[in-house]
Amino acid sequence: MKTALLALSLTLFSAPTYADTPLEAPFFKVEDSRDKSVKNEMIVLNSGIASLQFRLDMIKRAKKSIEVEYFIYNQDQAGRILTHALIEAAKRGVKVRILVDKSMPIFALDNHIAKELRKYGIDLRFYNDAILLELSTTQFRSHRKLFLVDDKEAITGGRNIGDDYFDLSEHFNFLDRDIYVKGSIVKTMRQSFDEYFDHKITEYPTPPKLPSKSMLRLHKGGRRAAVIRNYEIDLKQFKKAEENAKKFLIENDKDIFTKKRVEEISRPILNAKKTYNCPLTTYATDLPGANFYERLRIDYGETYRILRKVLSHKIENIKEDLLISSPYFINNKLTRGLMYDLLDKDIKIKIYTNSLGSTDAIYVAANFYTDVFKWQAEGVIPYIHNGKWLPKYETITEGVKTAKWGTHSKTQIYDNDEVMIGTYNVDNRSNYYNSEMALFCKGNPELTAEVLASITERTNAGYKIVENHEAVDSNNLPADVYGNPTKTSKFIMNAIAIPSILLRDLL
Repeated sequence: MKTALLALSLTLFSAPTYADTPLEAPFFKVEDSRDKSVKNEMIVLNSGIASLQFRLDMIKRAKKSIEVEYFIYNQDQAGRILTHALIEAAKRGVKVRILVDKSMPIFALDNHIAKELRKYGIDLRFYNDAILLELSTTQFRSHRKLFLVDDKEAITGGRNIGDDYFDLSEHFNFLDRDIYVKGSIVKTMRQSFDEYFDHKITEYPTPPKLPSKSMLRLHKGGRRAAVIRNYEIDLKQFKKAEENAKKFLIENDKDIFTKKRVEEISRPILNAKKTYNCPLTTYATDLPGANFYERLRIDYGETYRILRKVLSHKIENIKEDLLISSPYFINNKLTRGLMYDLLDKDIKIKIYTNSLGSTDAIYVAANFYTDVFKWQAEGVIPYIHNGKWLPKYETITEGVKTAKWGTHSKTQIYDNDEVMIGTYNVDNRSNYYNSEMALFCKGNPELTAEVLASITERTNAGYKIVENHEAVDSNNLPADVYGNPTKTSKFIMNAIAIPSILLRDLL
């Protein structure tokens, strides 16, 4: 079977960019439904709140194992609800493993939570715990997002675990997209999780220890008083972290209410969802373990950046049009070359991304607005989100509607025939540093049409850039090309424009 799939892969993808790509699981695999042992069913999850409920439903169905892997896993309402459901699964004998990237600016879990989860048999580990002094190695994050049950069904896409990804925040929310798959490709996705979970760069958190009193005996006088104060501060912080961890794992009345409202809103949405058979399924992910020293290798790109190679191949072979939805849009040498090659072949390129008024990363906007007007003049059709709620689904509170909204979906459509949904952003972090993953489905026009309709709905609700520093809305009326930002945001973007451009390789 493996030999047959390998031969099929080589036949389908014979371009030079695939020459050194590992063509076997767990990092790259192609499955053709003409093989009787292959069947992959997919559901597109556009609604954030329904995507949260879908994960809860998967947890309830779990019989043997659950694997959870995310770049961000917050201690907010969504994080609490999902964690409580995972604990209930563990209590009934399901093996639960969680892998979370340890990027310190956004890292929300800790060893105290790992200790409490271990009491239920849940194994929580952290990817790449390089300290800030190791500045170069800290850049190599796992940006993968995977929710997997019983080696049979899985979700990947743009959403992390947090209120802002599931339409629950009254401050900021993301329009995002996930893809659910049930079928034979899931075993490969599980194998890739194992590679990351067991890799030497992954930390197995040790139980937290009480601050030591040993230093108190070594000092006298004023120095002893300072040491005592520091000890008391450390002890207070330890106890607070311990208390917070325990509270995080205990369901309260707000959790129960929120969970009920999530299901009330989500169930009609999920009941209306269609399931699609995917004729040709591709799964690709980057390799774990990249760091500063590996980056210096001549073959770093060929060895580690598997998804980038797959994307490049698919884009190089487009015949008519390319549609890209990405929250961040920074072209580098590679993607810029691909873009201009397509334009030279009269390929229609449409992009949908954040404006300054909708982004959560002003430094990215500074780069985007440096280039986008030139792209538009050369033939690219840019659409931007305008920071507003898209009135399609009911929200859990009225405050969610008035929150700031941005796009976060990572989706590409090639020739209106193949869809990619994954974790990859069009930026230098995804190209050079972050480990990314994606699912591709080719040959199902109905699935493609649903994704295209969702993107079109979002672009129509936003603005289209039509000239240098000019944009229009869906009624072709003049609109703010920066997406209605605050004066403060615009001031900051202009102030950091030059540093952001100089540092774009790290963005």
